[in-house]
Amino acid sequence: MRTTVTIKNLRCDRCKNAVAIQLNKVSGISNICIDITKGLVSFDYKTHNTLEGLRMNLKEIGFPITNDPNRIT
Repeated sequence: MRTTVTIKNLRCDRCKNAVAIQLNKVSGISNICIDITKGLVSFDYKTHNTLEGLRMNLKEIGFPITNDPNRIT
């Protein structure tokens, strides 16, 4: 399945790299495309559990998916 999510706090290349590293750590995530100008991340994922795990991981490092609580203001 393919999805595109909006990521909060995705503002620079360093942020992009941090998100890419996290995405690459998750088994079942592939074909990653990150657009920092729009704050969008597109990728393929295998299961809903993969997506939910990624959601939690991104939140922990300060890049929550839109509509998730933001710990960085």
